[in-house]
Amino acid sequence: MSSASRPSARSPADPSPALDAERAATARRAALEQAVRAGQDSDGLERLVRMAARVLDVPVAMVSFVAADREIIQAAVGLPEPWASLRSTPLSHSLCAQVVRLRGPVILFDARTDPAYRRHAAVVEMGAGAYAGYPVQHEEHTLGAFCAADFVPRAWSAHDLQLLEDLAAAASDELSLRIALQELQDSRERLQQLAAQLRTQSRTDALTGVANRRRFEERLVEEIARLHRHPGELALVLVDVDDFKQVNDSAGHQAGDTVLAEIAARTSGVLRRTDLLARLGGDEFAVLLPDADAAAAARLAQRVRRVVAARPIADLRVTVSTGTAAYVPSRGPDQFYADADAALYEAKGARRAAAGPAADDPSTANGPGAG
Repeated sequence: MSSASRPSARSPADPSPALDAERAATARRAALEQAVRAGQDSDGLERLVRMAARVLDVPVAMVSFVAADREIIQAAVGLPEPWASLRSTPLSHSLCAQVVRLRGPVILFDARTDPAYRRHAAVVEMGAGAYAGYPVQHEEHTLGAFCAADFVPRAWSAHDLQLLEDLAAAASDELSLRIALQELQDSRERLQQLAAQLRTQSRTDALTGVANRRRFEERLVEEIARLHRHPGELALVLVDVDDFKQVNDSAGHQAGDTVLAEIAARTSGVLRRTDLLARLGGDEFAVLLPDADAAAAARLAQRVRRVVAARPIADLRVTVSTGTAAYVPSRGPDQFYADADAALYEAKGARRAAAGPAADDPSTANGPGAG
């Protein structure tokens, strides 16, 4: 066989006809879902079918969409039961499905004598005597039909058919506009969700899932502003992992990450809903305690030390030191943090200086604000 007579081979990059058809069907289903949703949000289609029934003086007018398995009645007047209540019909009973299949108008003056339609279920069971339907479209997709029907034969005039065609075009425009507005609203909601997600991420420590330093500082400002409006109590507990560098050096950074995440989880388990746990950086955490005094902070610090030391983390015996402070309005937020940090420094110094096992007892406090 000469090269000229060989059949041309389809490039691997070229889509097959079956794939083209599948993509087209998928795109049409998506457009149909949009149209059904958009039609539910609009009374414009109802107004158009009422206008058609009134101007054409027909008992039935409707806009319907044709899915793979049924006809969805989106707007209708005069449709008999049970179809009016069901708001859908099987495709076997749908003349509008023919409009979609043909992608063009279907005009029946006397359906009962038309050889192509006289045995159609819409004629035999639903009593259609005359029918005129024009395509309803969105972009390149024929989604359904705008139709008028009568239960007796009818001589549709050129004026009647032109009106129906214009109303079908108006229905298509209404749907396209509603779909565009819907897409705009969906995009705005997605942007709002993304913005909220980014705000959360910007205030959350990625490793532990608790608040980060930024969120801690924001919350501290919020709580101090609240105290200025309604005087009350505010306390702070700083938490620092003992010998954390040795954890990283001996067990590796992955074990260190596990230790930090587990400390955050265990600490979260002993907090109130109103408390804020934040990772300030490295191995340092802070717990902000609204409506809590120095004694309450000391009790919480003791619980944190105990729950962390209660069982190994990543097969390591881990302990933490804590420092606490109560907010004094006259001293300001900087001194508030400095007081807790000084108590923490004192606790870590006392632990390092201790020579016996008592130095590692997480339930032992080293000073009024330290542990």
